Amino acid sequence: MTGGGGVRADLRAELRDGRGMLATFSLLGCAEVIELVALAGFDAVILDMEHGPFDLQQMSRCLVAAHLRGMPVITRVANGDPSMIGKVLDLGADGVLAPHIGSAAEARALVAAARFAPEGERGAHPWVRAADFDGASGGSAAGWFADANSRAAVLAMVEGADALHNLEEIVHVTGLDAVFLGPVDLAQALGVPGQPDHELVVSALTRARAVAAEAGLATAVFAASPERARSWLDKGLGLVAYGVDSKLILDGLRSARDRGRP
Repeated sequence: MTGGGGVRADLRAELRDGRGMLATFSLLGCAEVIELVALAGFDAVILDMEHGPFDLQQMSRCLVAAHLRGMPVITRVANGDPSMIGKVLDLGADGVLAPHIGSAAEARALVAAARFAPEGERGAHPWVRAADFDGASGGSAAGWFADANSRAAVLAMVEGADALHNLEEIVHVTGLDAVFLGPVDLAQALGVPGQPDHELVVSALTRARAVAAEAGLATAVFAASPERARSWLDKGLGLVAYGVDSKLILDGLRSARDRGRP
């Protein structure tokens, strides 16, 4: 856990140990907002390239801001493009989250893109920010590649009917660290759009969590409300992403306005 500063947690180990991390999504691409997320005591932040306006320069600045405050970063890429997965890990992301993983084959491709050989097919370059720019952080390149493989967390977003159907196969993909359950998209897929807390969605999420746990895999989930976030953490999920920075800021400003008015 970060607590707003200090040594950054090993994200992959935290997921494996199931200690219950609380994160939030960032859509704004603002380094100062990322610092505020860390100072507020969130355990991790998810930089959202699928729905947010992030380019790689913004991503780099936000990664630096998070890491200076001791907070791990997961980057949600827009798709499973191996070159983009490699780029965000080269920039120093502690983990990568790919949306719309619907089959074991797609999960295997995700893992391959995030791991160096012999565990995967990630392009090898030891002079990137993730290696402190010096050809493997002062050690051997081979040592850094092995360390990077051991630390980079790989999360597959399960958010569609095909993913639910193929979940038993997805959770047994070697090298996958967690399935991330997406209730907003699942609500669309299950015919209850805009209702991520609908009983059909919660039932599907609960089943998915049980399937992942049986396979020894961590489970993460998005929660739109603090009550739902606490509920999922109480159930022992490895990571809960509560809200989005833009909405949390808007809610905070509205609350400040209401308190400030006579």
